[in-house]
Amino acid sequence: MSIRFHGVVSMGLVGLAILLAVVVVLPSSPVLSVVYLVGCMVALLGIVYAYCAKCPCRVHCAHLVFGKLASALTDRQSGPYTPAEIAVVGLALLWLLGLPQIWLWRSLGVFIAFWVLSAVAVFQIRLVVCRGCENVYCPMRAGG
Repeated sequence: MSIRFHGVVSMGLVGLAILLAVVVVLPSSPVLSVVYLVGCMVALLGIVYAYCAKCPCRVHCAHLVFGKLASALTDRQSGPYTPAEIAVVGLALLWLLGLPQIWLWRSLGVFIAFWVLSAVAVFQIRLVVCRGCENVYCPMRAGG
């Protein structure tokens, strides 16, 4: 299978995990579920701007949509990532993965499904996508 396949599937799995979280939060708080979903879109755009837009591989990114979005939204120069850029990515991931935990924990099966989807995506990214990427500035590349 191609790296692009794994890049697209991993992003799809993350999308499914987010949708699962939205569905779980919805009955308790429709407003919070919308806030979470909008926040996820903002978080993903933050990742695209702070991380993807500096990647020299964005033109042929295995994550397809993120690379194209990064190329379309900005012409940032490739280079080492700053602590602020890493912090934006960290906060975005905290929002995406952390916020729905209160609701997910109420149903062990849904909690497990969320984390299995997320873990498979991370493993695909780390073990397949990162190995095919040539971004020498990427902190995920170290030891890869």
